[in-house]
Parts: sequence; C-alpha cells; structure tokens
Amino acid sequence: MVIFFNSVLLRGNRAIKVDSQGLAAFDSPNLPPLATVGATVQANRQLWLPPPTGRLRVHRQLDARVLVLRLSPGFDDGALAGLVRGPDLRGLVLSLYGTGNGPSAKEPFLQAIRDALKRGVVVIAATQCLRGSVSLGTYEVGRYLLELGVVSAGDMTTEACVTKVAYLCGRGLEGDALRDAMETDLRGERSADQGADIAHQRASRLDRL
Repeated sequence: MVIFFNSVLLRGNRAIKVDSQGLAAFDSPNLPPLATVGATVQANRQLWLPPPTGRLRVHRQLDARVLVLRLSPGFDDGALAGLVRGPDLRGLVLSLYGTGNGPSAKEPFLQAIRDALKRGVVVIAATQCLRGSVSLGTYEVGRYLLELGVVSAGDMTTEACVTKVAYLCGRGLEGDALRDAMETDLRGERSADQGADIAHQRASRLDRL
C-alpha cells in the first residue's frame, strides 16, 4: 500500500500524518519518498519492494487488543499499572524518550512492565521522536527493558507497530515467535539493519532455552 499526496509517493507503512491542514499532510520520516512528481517523475526505484509472486491474500482477522502508552514526565505509576493489568491485553507499545530511554527511578513502572511480560503480553519500545530509531542499549533503563524481553521497534512508526502487533496476533503468533516477527522486516515497515538490539535479544532467548 502506498500514499500519493502533494506530489509525493510514500510507502504506506512508513507514513504518518504530520499536518492537519497543510498540503504537505503526510511524511515518511525514516524513508525517502518512493517517487516525487513534478515536471518529471523522480523514482527512487532502489526503495521499491519486489512485486509479489503469488496470489493476493487478505488477512482480516486482526487482534486489536493493543495499548499505546506515551510516556511524559511526572506520569503516575498507578495509572500505568491499572492500564496494563487488563487480562485481555495482547500488546503494549511504549512510546519512550529519544532512542529508548525512560524513568530510571520509577520501580512501579518497571514492575508493571515485568508483570505484563509474565502474562505473555508483547511489549514494544518505540521512540517519540519524529525521526531516528530505538536503540535500547544506549541508556540504563533501555538496557534493562532489553534484558526483560522488551522488543525494539527500530525505526518503525507507532502506527506501524500497532498494526503489526494486531496482524501477527490475529495470525495466532505468540511468545518468541511473535517477538521474532516483530523484529523482522516483513513488508518494508522497518529498516532491516537494527542489529545490536536484535542480536542481544535473540541471544538472551537462547540462553533461556
């Protein structure tokens, strides 16, 4: 799927809405346009995905029991614990600071994440920044979340994270299979080379086998 708006062609799962009124309403912060239309068409063909070889299959069964939590300074731990305690929650997307930082002195926050992971909830760390990617190994809190089993979103948008979790859970994935799929580029939604975090996570999983 693509978005063609204001003379630019964007990959749909990389695009976000950035302006509610302006003509430049959509942007693809971490991926250049697939094409730009002016007096001529400038196509970035190196970014195009290969065409499918099989028949189109539409998977409509999405599991939308996904919560997005955007952290802000001074947030209440008790409210967070209450939100993630729901028995039907399947996915939690944490919108963290910068490359994946969070509050270091909030033990109840970390305990809520541990509790969610124990219940089989897949927890994904995304960045609040418009551009750039998550690197959980940069800060102490991020490294701790990585050790717990929190999945790095890399440079995926929050919208892509939510849709991907809903799709994969709807396909019946869970546990390590779900986490591995979240770390894998399936349809061009994330840059393939997010190596350090992914290698660390998969090594930790092997250690637990």
